[in-house]
Amino acid sequence: MTAFNTDGFDVSGKNVWIHDCDVWNQDDSFCVKDSSENILIERINASGIGLVIGSIGASDVRNVTFRDAHMHNTFNGIYLKFRGDGGSIKDITYENIVIDNPERWAIWIGPAQQAEPTKWNICHAGPCSICWPRFAPLAKCNAPRSTYENIALRNITINDSKRSPGVMLFNEDFPIKNLTFENVKFNNPGM
Repeated sequence: MTAFNTDGFDVSGKNVWIHDCDVWNQDDSFCVKDSSENILIERINASGIGLVIGSIGASDVRNVTFRDAHMHNTFNGIYLKFRGDGGSIKDITYENIVIDNPERWAIWIGPAQQAEPTKWNICHAGPCSICWPRFAPLAKCNAPRSTYENIALRNITINDSKRSPGVMLFNEDFPIKNLTFENVKFNNPGM
């Protein structure tokens, strides 16, 4: 039995160290929230929606590191997401991570992909429809007017992803600055 719609760790604050933990759920496994900085999450096992920053609103998150992680049979993997405009996600590192069998996106950097609970239409873009891109153009995905800067993915291995490697979706007026992929490998990616 797994926990539905229940985050494992939700972190909001400064100078936090989470280590040597296992989280098996079907929501954000390890999640860094608004107005957080100087966060280290290491030596972990996770499932669920992944190693997450967000959903961030009009606030700043900076200096976050996820390292030495194994994710088995995840829904997503590395997930950075905004729920609104005006915020920033800066100085983020993901390193030494293995993601096995991700169901959807091994890497997602962009708007939060979710359904607004107050809307009757599950494909409503709030900000990015959970139906996107499969049912586009009926489902929309609105790129955030927010800032991503100094994002590094190092020594990441993704095995047997069921979909394409990932999604990076940015607003043309707010392009990402300094995105680094170093030794990121996809073994047997899906479509």
